[in-house]
Amino acid sequence: MFGAGLLAVLLLAGPALGQARPTDEQFRYRWRLRNFVGSIAGLFLPNQGEGELSFKTANGRLTSELLITSSASKQGEYFRYGSEVDVKTLQPIRAWSAYAWRGETKTRSSPVDQRGVLDIASGIYAIRQDPPTKPRRMEIWSDGRIYPVVVIPLKDEKRKVGGRTVDVRHFSIRGVEIPERRKWKGKLDLWLAKDEISTPVEILISRNLADVQMELLPPG
Repeated sequence: MFGAGLLAVLLLAGPALGQARPTDEQFRYRWRLRNFVGSIAGLFLPNQGEGELSFKTANGRLTSELLITSSASKQGEYFRYGSEVDVKTLQPIRAWSAYAWRGETKTRSSPVDQRGVLDIASGIYAIRQDPPTKPRRMEIWSDGRIYPVVVIPLKDEKRKVGGRTVDVRHFSIRGVEIPERRKWKGKLDLWLAKDEISTPVEILISRNLADVQMELLPPG
């Protein structure tokens, strides 16, 4: 489904809005389930919790990971998406995903040889690096398979971060219909701040009939 894992270390605050892009980044979020099915799931499972999006570079490689978990979870539910790419070309090297949700556990990890393929976390990084002004096609790795998707820029909006109003750009990532190709059934929406680093202020991930809405926590 989404992407996460229990953290045994202190989560560091993400960079402040408007700050120049650092070598390593770590953003903290709170999340909650949305939509009818997600609300029903929340009666039996955690319907809110903590999230983290991190980008770390070393030896010319970028490791990106999206993590969703909950301190209220009794069964250890978690979701994790991650990948390793060439930091200059964004050419993928390997990708992985894992989750434990509704009693099901699954882990996927594989090298990625096809050019231009990104997973969800590195895809967010790529969109932040070069926010599109018109629809842009991409290839996304998800649970061991590669799908064609399109990034659609939507209208500018405003979001609240720690009581501060932030101007953001809204992007929607959706699967596309191509003959003889599998269609990605997931959905991803991003709200990126209009600052120097395109801070990911809000992330909405939809899959398996549930939406996880992640809202950025202010530093500190």
